[in-house]
Amino acid sequence: MGRSSLLIAALAALLAGPAAADLPVAWTLPGLADPESVAISVDNRTLYVTNVAGEGDAKDGNGFISRVSPQGRMIERTWVTGLDAPTGAIVQGGRLWVSDITQLVEIDIATSRVAARHLVAGATFLNDVAALSNGTVLVADSGTGRIFALRQGVASVWLQDPLLRAVNGLLPEANRLLVTTMAGRLLAIEYATRRITVLAEGLGNGDGVAPAGGGDYYVSEWPGRLYRVTPGGAVTPVMDGRKAETYINDFIRVGNILIVPHWKPGALTAYRVPGRLRRP
Repeated sequence: MGRSSLLIAALAALLAGPAAADLPVAWTLPGLADPESVAISVDNRTLYVTNVAGEGDAKDGNGFISRVSPQGRMIERTWVTGLDAPTGAIVQGGRLWVSDITQLVEIDIATSRVAARHLVAGATFLNDVAALSNGTVLVADSGTGRIFALRQGVASVWLQDPLLRAVNGLLPEANRLLVTTMAGRLLAIEYATRRITVLAEGLGNGDGVAPAGGGDYYVSEWPGRLYRVTPGGAVTPVMDGRKAETYINDFIRVGNILIVPHWKPGALTAYRVPGRLRRP
């Protein structure tokens, strides 16, 4: 390769930005059916995985919840069945709360039964779920660009704003809610004032969000990219599964492990991540 070719190659690499460096895999569990999100029990002994098992907006009754150990062992593939297209999930107060198109499903963990199905009036495509310290359960409606709150069994609009267009992932912190949107934004919403701050842009179809340590966050882009985002809004690629058709959906961080559902190829993977977490 001549000198001019070397210069062209160096310039191309510079313009392309940093290359994605895949995270090391701790374990992978195949055999799931379009898994979209994962939640962990209060005692950290059980993972609950939502399986859409079909199209994300199909009211077909095919959706179900799986129970998996934190070491990647399948405990019970069809723990709770009879859902349509379950996406977001969170554990709060002995209940597993799951978003299911236009309903927030309340599952009694002790009995493994659906305790209630709360219709969210006006919602069209419910997505991620978050639980606040005061007992309020929040759910993002990607279809209408709103966040709803369920209090004492009644759902109402918690926040509506143009910045919430195509709202998706929710991550509660002590004083604010972190939000991803499929309009490419990472947002922070103050609980006290509901004021929205744009933390980063250019994230494509933003999906999951979890702390990365040092004030940074991991954010996934549908269908298969993972970024690290700094408090200043700098976005660095960490992983890219698009060529292999390995989707990266709504993940959680447990210690130094990132637990990621893959809608395709129907699996759950635990990745080892560096850094220590500080309490937000």
